[in-house]
Amino acid sequence: MSTKQVLTNHPGRDKSPTWARLTHFYGTECSTPVPILNRFLRAWGLFRLRSDCKVVVLGGGAQVDLWYMILQRLWPFKQVPIIKIDCLWYRSSGLKHLLKRALFKWLDKVVSYYVVWASREILDYASAFGIPAEKFVFVPYHTTVNLGEVKVEDKGYVFSGGNFARDYESFVEAVAGLDIKVVIACTNSAALKGIRFPRNVTSVSVSHAEFMQLIASSTISVVVLKKGLLHSGGQQTFLNAMAMGKPVIVTDPQGAKDYIDNGVNGVLIPPGNPESLRNTILGLYRNSELRRKLGSAARERAAQLDTEANLSRIARLAENVSSCWNKW
Repeated sequence: MSTKQVLTNHPGRDKSPTWARLTHFYGTECSTPVPILNRFLRAWGLFRLRSDCKVVVLGGGAQVDLWYMILQRLWPFKQVPIIKIDCLWYRSSGLKHLLKRALFKWLDKVVSYYVVWASREILDYASAFGIPAEKFVFVPYHTTVNLGEVKVEDKGYVFSGGNFARDYESFVEAVAGLDIKVVIACTNSAALKGIRFPRNVTSVSVSHAEFMQLIASSTISVVVLKKGLLHSGGQQTFLNAMAMGKPVIVTDPQGAKDYIDNGVNGVLIPPGNPESLRNTILGLYRNSELRRKLGSAARERAAQLDTEANLSRIARLAENVSSCWNKW
């Protein structure tokens, strides 16, 4: 594919030479204070540029991407193949799910591929929204930490952080009463609502840089996700921890198995089981040699999953789509 034939609203050009070379980035923020109008105008600006490219890669926010696909579906002229990444889709209930399913199937007519960050999402999304499974492509997610900006050390505490679908209730139940300091970093107050924190647990709301340093100073990093999620989560959090050589525990065996080999470079346990989580944390905290082995293997695994690796795979997919589209 020749230079700049991929139009995208997905950033990453500063961390991926391949992405910078192949893409034309459009991510201009609009000045309107009305959020829905802001998103529409951003999508419209991107839509107007599509004629100069061969493939559009959408990954600039769910609402902006949705508006772009609606515009493409309503305007049948100058069709340009679409690859949709960052498919962070939720399961709704009742009529809301039926409407969402109908919308996704309608928009699917203009989408060539959907990129997912967990292989198990392929069949789950296909079943939930009636989209052919062959239109989903698994691409491993990437680390985002700059190791030169954090001080990797061990201050003796267990860390858990993040805002999406975290099961902090089970986590707090698991660590309550332990003679171990625990730190939770979360800026989503709803995720912590109703939880009573024991004396050994501290909840903080911090900046991104502080969040990274909390991981870097921890003994163990835990990503505790809820049961029954349609899409997997926490990849950025546990991959960054792995990049820092931290032993990680993730309560999403099916979603995280693409990144973590259980017992080799991390620990995977079922969600919603405080007793199992408590025993796993205790066993790992008390075994420094196991932590060292897991952390070392985790660092090696994460080194393979930087932004360049992620975006170059997506770029190759865009190249394949462009070639097939031209032949058609």
